[in-house]
Amino acid sequence: MKIIEGMKRLRVIEKRMESQRNAVTEYASKLSTEMPRFQTKEDQAKEVASLIQSNNDLCAEYLRIKRSIEYTNLKVTVELQGKAYSISDLLVVKRKLADRMVATYRALNDTVARDRLRNAPKFDGETPKVEILYDERTKLDNIRKWQDLADIIDSRLEVINATTDLIEMEE
Repeated sequence: MKIIEGMKRLRVIEKRMESQRNAVTEYASKLSTEMPRFQTKEDQAKEVASLIQSNNDLCAEYLRIKRSIEYTNLKVTVELQGKAYSISDLLVVKRKLADRMVATYRALNDTVARDRLRNAPKFDGETPKVEILYDERTKLDNIRKWQDLADIIDSRLEVINATTDLIEMEE
């Protein structure tokens, strides 16, 4: 099974478990004056038990597949821009770190100094000036670098997920 197939299977399992949970709620009780949804009360009770067992089985399958995906993500390495990353590393960079680094470089600005300038008194008759303590070109280059990395990771993960077989974890 490829990573993408495992991810899709997890979504199918989630939907099926939800559907079966709704059915359990529907069939778990009835009024004494109602006919059972199935032939007899016993058949209805068996159906509820069957649905619960099915969800237990789906839960076990979900955990097995999820564990395999996570294990694969840790074990498989990918070269990107001359560096080796695990799939797990790429996911963390894409989901968390790239945005944080872009925000870090965007924090290089003169906003705080400009705010303080409004209330700053003159010093020896001179009006204070805002001094920039960073290089704007370096800032913009690094913002672009992290944005590009996130985009590259996205496109690489699509290919990786479609072509990489899941690795079963030994128990």
